[in-house]
Amino acid sequence: MHVSLAEALEVRGGPLQEEEIWAILNQSAESLQELFRKADPAALGFIISPWSLLLLPSGSVSFTDENVSQQDLRAFTAPEVLQNHSLSSLSDVEKVHIYSLGMALFWGADHEVPQSQPIKLGDHLNSILLGMCEDVIYARVSVRTVLDACSAHIRNSNCAPSFSYVKQLVRLVLGSLSGVSVSAFEEIIEVSRKRAEVPIQSHSAIILPLDGIMLQFWQG
Repeated sequence: MHVSLAEALEVRGGPLQEEEIWAILNQSAESLQELFRKADPAALGFIISPWSLLLLPSGSVSFTDENVSQQDLRAFTAPEVLQNHSLSSLSDVEKVHIYSLGMALFWGADHEVPQSQPIKLGDHLNSILLGMCEDVIYARVSVRTVLDACSAHIRNSNCAPSFSYVKQLVRLVLGSLSGVSVSAFEEIIEVSRKRAEVPIQSHSAIILPLDGIMLQFWQG
């Protein structure tokens, strides 16, 4: 069982807290690092968004290309993908996912926050997220830089382990914290997913060459 970031915040009705952002950032970066260690381009065609970032009961994070749509994802898609620029290395693909992750977490920090109120983020976290969302690919931070920043934050704060915050968000949705029944939970998830859907004629993909391999980023 898993829930998406969007589903968790739909149930909460409010934004991610700063320690939750750090936790999801750390767990997501660890998952990306493992994916790139395997270096399988066929497994890297997703675009990270609030609907494709999955929170697992174990406290880890995974990604999917299911139950998403083109309209939802464009705001989370790196400029070089939207512009169909060639990606010359797996490092470039890494930066594509770093951009999307940063935008997804900014979305989480701003969820249901009135426009008149600023997003409340500490300087360190805000700096990292901005570095992830640089428009120019070579100026964007790497997964390694993100993990180092998360490690420094954990050392210098009294926060709980990252996986525990992810577990709490999953439990919130599953009802063990909020008392939501299984049937009510299923209804909430269905409403959330329908809100994320936009009528489109078919699945579409942006196809980019990577060292002779055609890498597809699915748009819905």
